[in-house]
Amino acid sequence: MSSKSPEEMFAEAQRLEAEAAEADEESAAGRKLRAQAAELRVEALGERVYPAVICTTCYHVTGWTGADGSCDSCVRRALLSAAYSDPHGGWVVVDDVRPRSPKTPGPPLRARLAALARRGAAADRAWVSRVEPDETGPVSPEPRFELEVAKREEIEAADGSGIVIRFETLTHRFGETDWIPLETTKIGRGAVLVPTEFSAGLPIEQLAEAWGDFRGAVDAFNESEWAKQSQAREAARLAEQQRDDTLRHQRHVSDLLDER
Repeated sequence: MSSKSPEEMFAEAQRLEAEAAEADEESAAGRKLRAQAAELRVEALGERVYPAVICTTCYHVTGWTGADGSCDSCVRRALLSAAYSDPHGGWVVVDDVRPRSPKTPGPPLRARLAALARRGAAADRAWVSRVEPDETGPVSPEPRFELEVAKREEIEAADGSGIVIRFETLTHRFGETDWIPLETTKIGRGAVLVPTEFSAGLPIEQLAEAWGDFRGAVDAFNESEWAKQSQAREAARLAEQQRDDTLRHQRHVSDLLDER
């Protein structure tokens, strides 16, 4: 058992992964560094009721592996590579397994005007549905404010063995009265300790705890981001106040000078 805290082990794992990227991830040295990082991630995660195993191909910590110990993403890549290299194969169908984000068409002018009339209460309800005021975002609704939202989806396992539940994050931006999902996320694949794919055949208690841990990690990310933003805003406010005070004290000083 390591004497380091989970946070320290997580930071060490990320450092090793950065070193592996610089050394070429597929080299012997790179793969060794990634394997060490994965072991640290599992240790930092600690005992959980849900599975957390290391993919034998990419060393990603996952909750689902195929028969050869590879995660779903690696199984898909292997199948796609085999299909492309098969001289007798036909067309290769490349399925897009990214989560489908609904397109949000712009409302007509009349609807926008009506929305403005009732914006207050509607905006407040939408705001608190995503934001913990002054913890993960501003106290009151703020147009164009962004935060990360935990999402989940089901896809058929690449090897056809069942259904895989995948956890994702998606940046949401606040509009006039509601949140608008974007097509990107600020949380990288390795930024969260919790595995992001599990078999749908697991007991619901395990899946619920994994989902709760993942959402907690996303909340922690949002809290950290807001803490940095809040500090920067306060620094900017104080700088602006100091500037205003300086201008106020210096303005009209020339009026005190005798013109004779």
